[in-house]
Amino acid sequence: MARSVFLHSTGTGPALWARVPPEITEGTDRLLVSNLGYAPNPPVPRGEVVTLSDEVDHALAAIGDPTAPLDVRAHSYGATIALALIGRANIRSLFLVEPVLFGALARVPVEPAVQAELASFLTDPWFLDDAERGGTEEWLSLFVDYWNRPGAFAGMPEPLRAAQRALGWKMFQEVRACFYGMDAFPVVPPEIPLTLALGERTTASSKAMTRALAEIHPQARVIVLPGTGHMAPLTHPERVFAAMRA
Repeated sequence: MARSVFLHSTGTGPALWARVPPEITEGTDRLLVSNLGYAPNPPVPRGEVVTLSDEVDHALAAIGDPTAPLDVRAHSYGATIALALIGRANIRSLFLVEPVLFGALARVPVEPAVQAELASFLTDPWFLDDAERGGTEEWLSLFVDYWNRPGAFAGMPEPLRAAQRALGWKMFQEVRACFYGMDAFPVVPPEIPLTLALGERTTASSKAMTRALAEIHPQARVIVLPGTGHMAPLTHPERVFAAMRA
């Protein structure tokens, strides 16, 4: 039987997709994958390296049957995992919200605003490569604020900040995978329908990644989610569900 597979983003969890209406996955088995390090999986200890390849192997194990047709819906880092599954799983369709492919974007011509964002990470002396500071509260503040707004991490209720701190090392590994784990935009076979959704108010780099991926795929549909940023599946789920139905 066909399966609807949902892959979540950095710092969230499978609950990100728990409210997807039943009619969207009608006729399929629904599977919400928990990425490595997220409950109910054991945490990733500080110092343990996790690569994109490890994440793909984990997702394949969760999916199980390698022959089952898969409708994959994913957000951000989860969408990066989804693209890395191509050729290793029987993917029937892809619905991806802002896949993060910084490593690929850094190797193509981009507008000055995008170049400035990339440089802020690639020339930073520690954000991507310092294993002592990676995933700490200092690191989390930079990460969360980039994808949301300045002061977003500091403004979180303490229980949410604590949850992010508990995941911090794994989140650091995920960001490294988005920069170092995929250095070219992956090719989705033309027979696989591809929908790419992005927030109207997302970052310049994320818009550029989604657009660059669309440009090399004639079958791609691009849907702009009005009034949303990168975290649309969390902040405006109904707009994401509407795009899934479109």
